[in-house]
Amino acid sequence: EDGDENAEQDDGAADDDKNEQQAAEESKDDTNANNDNEHQQDQSNENPEDGQQQGDNEQHQQQQEDGADEDEVEEEEEDYDDDDPELQMEGPKGHPDFRVFLSAEPSGAIPIGILQRSIKLTNEPPQGLKANLIRAFNNFGDEPWENSSKQQEFKSILFALCFFHAVVVERKKFGAQGWNRSYPFNPGDLTTCVDVLANYLEDRPKIPWDDLRYVFGEIMYGGHITDDWDRVLCRGYLAYLITPDVLEGNDLCPNFAAPPPLSFKDYFTYIEDNCPPESPVSYGLHPNAEINFRTVQGDTLFRIINELQSSSGSGGGGSSSSEKVRQSLDEIMGSLPEEFNLQEVAERLEDDRTPGQHVFYQECERLNLLLARMKKSLTDLDLGLKGALSMSPAMQSLFDEIFLDKVPDSWADVGYMSIRPLGSWFQNLLERNQQLMDFTGELQLPKVVYISFFFNPNSFLTSVMQTTAMQYNYDLDQMTLVTEVTKKWPDQVDAPAREGAHVFGLFMEGGRWDMAASTIEESRMKELYPKMPVMTIKSLPITKVDHKDQYACPVYKTQERGPGFVCTLHLKTKANPRKWIIGGVGLLLDVVE
Repeated sequence: EDGDENAEQDDGAADDDKNEQQAAEESKDDTNANNDNEHQQDQSNENPEDGQQQGDNEQHQQQQEDGADEDEVEEEEEDYDDDDPELQMEGPKGHPDFRVFLSAEPSGAIPIGILQRSIKLTNEPPQGLKANLIRAFNNFGDEPWENSSKQQEFKSILFALCFFHAVVVERKKFGAQGWNRSYPFNPGDLTTCVDVLANYLEDRPKIPWDDLRYVFGEIMYGGHITDDWDRVLCRGYLAYLITPDVLEGNDLCPNFAAPPPLSFKDYFTYIEDNCPPESPVSYGLHPNAEINFRTVQGDTLFRIINELQSSSGSGGGGSSSSEKVRQSLDEIMGSLPEEFNLQEVAERLEDDRTPGQHVFYQECERLNLLLARMKKSLTDLDLGLKGALSMSPAMQSLFDEIFLDKVPDSWADVGYMSIRPLGSWFQNLLERNQQLMDFTGELQLPKVVYISFFFNPNSFLTSVMQTTAMQYNYDLDQMTLVTEVTKKWPDQVDAPAREGAHVFGLFMEGGRWDMAASTIEESRMKELYPKMPVMTIKSLPITKVDHKDQYACPVYKTQERGPGFVCTLHLKTKANPRKWIIGGVGLLLDVVE
């Protein structure tokens, strides 16, 4: 047994010698390799047990290194698990599957259930002219005020520019009378304009007022604007604010003059002490504008409450909602007019029908399409309520819309633009039908055309230009409309117009028409939409028309303005037309008070 043990020990020592020789050859330089190998071989032969012990030491050292690595990993994991006092948190820890989604933009793809359980953070802009003006100045510091070589010019124009920014941002609260569309004006527009102002003042010996107004109104702020009339409004503000008068301390708005050059902190004191109370007058609007937008806010609030109550209740299945819809259904179907016999009307019309007759015929076609859609959908819903047909999604949607007194979407798709509730909308439909029935009776245009009753009022105005162009052999693309406001109401008109057409049915918002002075004047208090008297619309070549002392008044189909733009009518004015531009004066074909 001792011999076997010695033999095994010799074999182990021999193996260790080979391993040590390979390690030594890799670690030594080429010049000392031979000497080191001989010395190491002699030492191994003299004491083979030392070689085995060295191998064991190397293996033990490797195990210690592996253990140290595992300890480091465990320490990192423990540090991640809040072992570090700086990372420790009180309370329950988050679930490993927890995820957070941050978004700064509205999204319709997020389920409503997630939104209801989420935390909502909002950064609302300040309300009021003073708060917006202070916020505009907070975008700057002391440095820009002292770097300019033209201190008075720079400070005066910058103050006017900050006032302009505050006005255009806050004006949107007045709805369509403020801006036809909503625009994302932001502090970046203001700071960029100030940089441009500083460069222009340093590079030019004189202040380039026209260039500044163009850059501010057409590029910086105008880059957001998509509506042509909103662009006119922006230019109107700048034409009043960015002028040499601002250097003389003119009034930026009633009871608020431009301050003299002050220090940065003194401007805040000036705003706090001198900025007038919040009023539409500060924006160039009539005080009635506040009545209008407050009314819209109230209507919106109660409409939402009504919709929430109906959706949380029986959902169209209760007896009370069914009775209400049944009553409305019977009233509409009982009063629904018959469709026009278009073939008969076409045969009665002459082959060389006038442009006006052609427009009325097209209106009959459009009304027939709407009546057919209404009759079919109401008949199907009536059968569904009786149980003869199963309620389809379209029928259920019609049921809900009638219950909420809303014009059904399926009708609005083929109907005319309107923001009326269903009951008022149907009465207006009957009035439109009556005008077309009067036309089909005699096939002659009425003495006074209710232009607000047309599906497409632009087509009738174009027919006026076509008639004049054909009569006098003018080019149609060189014609324009001319407006004469009479002092009569429809029942006082005895005969049709010799040229053009008498029209009625327009309302003015933001101002009123003074029949005695034949000019635009400011509105009376609490008179939001005064009626316009009968207007005679003619057409003349552009070269023969002079629009001096006239206000280019936009005409819209509804109070929502923007999408329903019709045309421009020029009305006489004694005041500067810019006053009515900033005042948001416009003509509407249909209003809901």
